[in-house]
Amino acid sequence: MLKHTHTPRHVAVVGAGLAGLAAAYTLLSSGHQVSLFEAAPQAGGRARGVPHAETMLDNGQHLCIGAYQATLALLGEAGLDPEHLFTRLPLALHMHHGAERMSLVTPTCLPAPLHLLWGLLTARGLTVNSKWRAIRWMLWLKRSAFTLAQDTTVESLLQQGRQTETAIKTLWEPLCLAALNTPIQIASAQVFLNVLRDSFQQQRADSDFLILKSDLSSSLIEPLLEKITLLGAKLSLRTAVISVKSTNSNCLLETAEGTQSFDDVILATGPHQLKTVASDIALPTFDYQPITTVYLQYPTDTRLPYPVMGLYGGLAQWVFDRGLCCEQPGLLAVVISAHGLLNGQKTALIQQCVSELNQALSSYEIQLESAPLWTQVITEKRATFSCTPDLQRPQNNTTQPHIYLAGDYTAGPYPATIEGAVRSGVAAANLILA
Repeated sequence: MLKHTHTPRHVAVVGAGLAGLAAAYTLLSSGHQVSLFEAAPQAGGRARGVPHAETMLDNGQHLCIGAYQATLALLGEAGLDPEHLFTRLPLALHMHHGAERMSLVTPTCLPAPLHLLWGLLTARGLTVNSKWRAIRWMLWLKRSAFTLAQDTTVESLLQQGRQTETAIKTLWEPLCLAALNTPIQIASAQVFLNVLRDSFQQQRADSDFLILKSDLSSSLIEPLLEKITLLGAKLSLRTAVISVKSTNSNCLLETAEGTQSFDDVILATGPHQLKTVASDIALPTFDYQPITTVYLQYPTDTRLPYPVMGLYGGLAQWVFDRGLCCEQPGLLAVVISAHGLLNGQKTALIQQCVSELNQALSSYEIQLESAPLWTQVITEKRATFSCTPDLQRPQNNTTQPHIYLAGDYTAGPYPATIEGAVRSGVAAANLILA
C-alpha cells in the first residue's frame, strides 16, 4: 500500500463491507482521518456472520484462494495471520453426479503450472482425449498470456479450445461458477482467464482453497474493525447516508443527524444503493446473480469424504464440511450458485439438496438422514453482478471531485469476490493518497 507524508485529510467512507474496510485501513495507516458510516447494525456487508441458535453461520459460504494477494496483504499489514485465519487446502476437485465421479488432485511437491498439468494427467473420470485437450488448451492459454483479442463467453471459448463435454461439465463449468457466479453461457471469458492465470501460473500455493476457520464476522470483519478503530476511525453503525454532494473544495454528507463536511468521500456501497445517495454519479445498470447456501446440521460424528465436494448436473454445485474446515462438527453447507427462481417450499429445496448429496455419497457407502437436526437456508439475491463479456464497470474516480467509488463491481481484472472488493477499496484510497 502507498505511504505518503502530507497534511492529513478527513475522509468519509460510506459502507463497512470489505471494500470500505480496506479503504479505511489504507487511509488510516497513512495518517489520514476516517469516519466510517454503515446503515446496517453490523459491518461486513455480504461477508458477515449470521447467528443461529448456539452457533454462527455466514450469510453465504465464502471461499478464497491463495492468489488473493491484496486480501492476504491487507490481513498481514493489519497484524492478522492468514495461516491462523484460514484452513488451507491444496487444489483438489472431487466432482460428483450420482455415481459418476471426476477427481483431480494436484501435488504439493511440484511448482506451478506443473502441478495442474500433473493433476490433469492423473485425473480420474476424464478420458485420455479430455486430458490431452485440456492440457493443450492450458498450454495455448499460457502462450497467449491468458489474454484474448476480443472478449467472448466462457462457453464459446471452451468450444474454441475444443474441450470435451465431460471436461466442461466436471472441470471448467464448476470453476467458472465458483469464480464468477455466472453461467458459462453468458460469463466473461477474459475475466475467467484472469482468475485462471493468477491461480495457476505463479506459485503453486496460489491455487489453494482458503476457507475461514470460523464465521466471517468473528474471524475477518471484527478483527479488521478493531484495527481500524485503534488507528482512530470513527465508526457509525445504523447510520444511513441520505446524500453526498461535492463542492470545489470538499464534500457535504447528510445523515438523519445532520450534514457534515469532509475533504473526500469514498462510496463503498452497492451500485443499486448509490442512486439515492449520489444521483449525480452515472452508473451502468447491472444485472445480478444470487447465491443460496443451505446449511444442514447432522450429528457431530457426521463427516464427508473430503472437506469440499463438488456436484454437477443438478441443483447444487459445492458442499463444504464445516466440521473439517471450520470446527463446526456435523454442519454441511450446500452452495447453489447463479440459480434462477427457486420454486417451491423450503422443505422441498432441502430434500433435493440431501438427495443429490446422498447420490454422490453412495459410492462411499455413506448415507445421510433425510431429516437433519436443523437447517437454515440463506439466499443473497444480489450476491454478485453478472460478469458478462465486455462489461463496462465504473472507475474508482468519478466526475464529481472528491467523490470516489469502491466495491467489487468497479473496474478491475477480478469478478465480484472478496479479492475484488479489497482491491477496489485499496485503489480508491490510493487515489486520495496520490
